[in-house]
Amino acid sequence: MLTRKTTVSKRSKGAMLRGVYEENLKIASDRYEPAQAARRESRRNPHVWLVLTAFLAVGLGLSVFSGKKSESPVSVVDRRQEQTVSSAPLPAIEIEVPVPVPVPFEKSTPPVSYVLMPSESIGFAPLNQEELLDYSLILNNDQVRLSAIFGLDVQTIVIDPGHGGKDPGAIGVLKTKEKDIVLDIAGRLQKKLKQSGKYNVLLTRGGDSTVSLAERVDFANVGRTDLFISLHVNALPQKKINVTETYYYGPPSDSETLRLAEQENRGSGVLTKDFEEMIKKIGNTFKEQESVNLASAIQYSLFTNVKKYDKDIADAGIKYAPFVVLLGVDAPSVLVEISCISKKQEELKLNMPAYRNEITSFLAEGIINYLAKRNIHFVKGDENGEKERS
Repeated sequence: MLTRKTTVSKRSKGAMLRGVYEENLKIASDRYEPAQAARRESRRNPHVWLVLTAFLAVGLGLSVFSGKKSESPVSVVDRRQEQTVSSAPLPAIEIEVPVPVPVPFEKSTPPVSYVLMPSESIGFAPLNQEELLDYSLILNNDQVRLSAIFGLDVQTIVIDPGHGGKDPGAIGVLKTKEKDIVLDIAGRLQKKLKQSGKYNVLLTRGGDSTVSLAERVDFANVGRTDLFISLHVNALPQKKINVTETYYYGPPSDSETLRLAEQENRGSGVLTKDFEEMIKKIGNTFKEQESVNLASAIQYSLFTNVKKYDKDIADAGIKYAPFVVLLGVDAPSVLVEISCISKKQEELKLNMPAYRNEITSFLAEGIINYLAKRNIHFVKGDENGEKERS
């Protein structure tokens, strides 16, 4: 009897469990069919998935906010199935999540506006006039040589034979023309200076051609000239003796210098509008310093050597005069009046190639001496006058 009852009881329990299992399967299938339909619908219309996702997110948010744990029907079924038939797991559900496609859009950068703040708000220190740099210690100090301070070098030298073409310059008693004498000396000087191989030496005219002063200035400035040397032969019939002198740019010192400047500037070809720019070069400390030094070196060499041939020659020294060609050229510039062609004896010597060659050597010696001391700074010594300091 016990055995039968036990067998019947086991059968009835098994039937009950099978019924529960079938019931659970039905509930699950009813739950999955709408999900599958929704999934098929979302494949056809991706917006459906987005809407469902939004509702789900809202539901989860409300659940978290209220502090209560919500359970979906699927989780209830799962827990119920675990309690009844743990050996029969539910089939897995595959959910395909559509990948959202980014919609391209154009960025628009808003205009940036800047507000100028007062100087006090950004910490600018007040301007102290007493602390400004004082460049006058360099620019207005005759004891400071700028070429030495900055180590400036010379590469291009322009030799300017005065006059030419329809402008003969001064004419001697024997009809010797200044333009011919200075052209020959300029050509010789060019060759002599080139022998060192250090310098590019150019002539403003290589033949008997007419070249205005404005054209000579342009030639020198366009060629990035470092030194400009204009050669002339003077005519001073009122003087009884021969005279040599060298000029750099400056105001006229006397009526005779003014007359000479007027004579040399005649027919310059410089226009009024160009002259205004030339005037701005007045006060160029570097140009003035080097022009004075170059004039001194040339004048010293020329006079001391010519005196060997003419004991009566006068040293008029270095002078300044308002020569347009010296003002216009950017580089240190000098104008050399080699001698006086108005003196018959001097005119005869100038017609001799050997003498012109000697004159060339004297000029070259002065230029080379200047170049050798260009980067030497002269300072006053305590007992022995000036001392050289390189």
